[in-house]
Amino acid sequence: MQRILAKAGIMLGGFALAVGSATVTAPTAQAAGTSTLARFEGKTIDLSKDWGAAKACNIQRGVINCFRTAEESDTQAAQQARTASPRTAQGYCSTPLRLYEHANFNQAPFPDGRILSFYDSGYWQNLDRWYFNDQTSSYKTGSCYTSFAVDNGGWGDQADVGPWQSDGYMGSGSWNDLVSSIALY
Repeated sequence: MQRILAKAGIMLGGFALAVGSATVTAPTAQAAGTSTLARFEGKTIDLSKDWGAAKACNIQRGVINCFRTAEESDTQAAQQARTASPRTAQGYCSTPLRLYEHANFNQAPFPDGRILSFYDSGYWQNLDRWYFNDQTSSYKTGSCYTSFAVDNGGWGDQADVGPWQSDGYMGSGSWNDLVSSIALY
């Protein structure tokens, strides 16, 4: 069905589907199957295996910080944004792409879903690295354009979304739990 919609050029829930074309050509930043270590409450956790009590993680300039709540994540991101210099802002989005584990941005009936916030731009990021492959059910873009792909490394069907877009049901469900990689630009 995605290919039919893409060929027809239909806009669906903020998605402009594009089949077989890559919009970001930089190589992926990580290899599949590698550990992804993050800081959580003074400890190190491996997101590629289990998030434990963490519910929200920020991926920012190669540093991964996780928190119990989205509010804690927002506070840390705002502090970093205030101290960013123009030089460090290259390859970086001032506001993140947010991926939500459940529909309707993790609101009822699934308020305990996980959230991944991406700030780094310019390359494909594979979601299996964060134990989030095929688990995105809603999203909010920030200041950067975003590409979603159904396979790692930006391969397979793609959807391109502009800044400041959101979709609580991933293309009315047609993209629910199908995203394997993302790129910000």
